[in-house]
Amino acid sequence: LHTISPKTTISPRRFFFASSTDHTTLLANAEVHCLQHQHHQQQQQKQFVLVAGGTDTELVKRVPQLHLARLWLDLSAKGTTIYGAKVVNKSLGKIPHVCARLLDSARSEAEVLPLEARSTLHGLSDWVQSGNRWNLDIHSDDSAAVAVAAAVQKICRGDMSSYDDRHEETFIVRHIWEQLAMEYVNGGHGEEATLYQENGGILARIEHKADQSEFANTSGGAMAIFKMTE
Repeated sequence: LHTISPKTTISPRRFFFASSTDHTTLLANAEVHCLQHQHHQQQQQKQFVLVAGGTDTELVKRVPQLHLARLWLDLSAKGTTIYGAKVVNKSLGKIPHVCARLLDSARSEAEVLPLEARSTLHGLSDWVQSGNRWNLDIHSDDSAAVAVAAAVQKICRGDMSSYDDRHEETFIVRHIWEQLAMEYVNGGHGEEATLYQENGGILARIEHKADQSEFANTSGGAMAIFKMTE
């Protein structure tokens, strides 16, 4: 590996490759770098980063603008979790195609089982609204059903307060959203979820209000949890 001094400056021209190089060639020649992060004593995090071939590891650490795609691995005594698959350079393609090599690298580092993958479901809310899927089998003359439909609509609009209501309808709302999320995943609508499914992941469950990212309001905070098989 090449080394650089702390005073080394990086020209803006170094970042031009992403827009000037043929993207197919760029992806084919890209390399995976593993960056170690110590979360706390009981848990270690590793970040797998896809960068242009020949990029120095120190640059990969210091210059996130060089990253083409990323994926995280959490190692703990209770098991291993993969999450956070993201394509930084969108022109390279979608997550299932671009991040497959990152997933392979992460799985090879998974020393503790069980191995799970946690997928965001960004776009779920728009998908639900676009097909009016939230009001299936709900009749307007049923006050309870109307309340449930209204609560699901609130979630679609990014208001997740319906999950906090201590009413019987809350359990129904959670069940409906869970079923919708499963339909969304199994229909191949979620990019990150598709990455895991196409590589041996089995949908185990939907977790509510698990997504803490800035786009959580586009999925009602739901995340899909996959059991990763060989």
